[in-house]
Amino acid sequence: MLYARASLQWATRVWWMLRAIGFDDAAILDGGFDRWSAEGRPTATEETRYPPAVLTARPRPGLFIGKEEVRAAIGDAGACTINALAPDLHRGENARYGRPGRIPGSVNVPAAALLDPATLTIRPAAEVAASFAAVGADPGKRILLYCGGGIAATLDAFLLHQLGYRDIAVYDASMSEWAKDESLPIEQG
Repeated sequence: MLYARASLQWATRVWWMLRAIGFDDAAILDGGFDRWSAEGRPTATEETRYPPAVLTARPRPGLFIGKEEVRAAIGDAGACTINALAPDLHRGENARYGRPGRIPGSVNVPAAALLDPATLTIRPAAEVAASFAAVGADPGKRILLYCGGGIAATLDAFLLHQLGYRDIAVYDASMSEWAKDESLPIEQG
């Protein structure tokens, strides 16, 4: 069981990393530690020991991608590039990562908008599905996700996976790399 505080994206980042090495038996605690605590559920602080186990890695190439794969997808009708950052970053109104803007042709499904802000729980599946459908994400397309540094994008990836999408990749360096590389195009507006 993976959990986080304040946002599930930290847990989904670990979940995505585990998937990338072929481990599929991890789960995410909806609402994270915050909800668990708010509901008065038990917690412990003492050290817990478990018997050793063996993890045999079965790497899945393509779950993490780099800038060249993202650049190659610009204008590709078979791909949908999704920015998981806040709308102001997507529109180019915030220069947090360097050059303001987004990867050309990308659409915006902010990771934070997929969670209920009061409970930090995942919004209903139909709402999440509608958010992705509204921007043209189709299960038949290759879905490329990015954010600032490959964290928030994994929340979108987790939810797309739960919805049955199978061709999903996360651009790990995301805007932390893209915005600083002057050879890469930026779009605003």
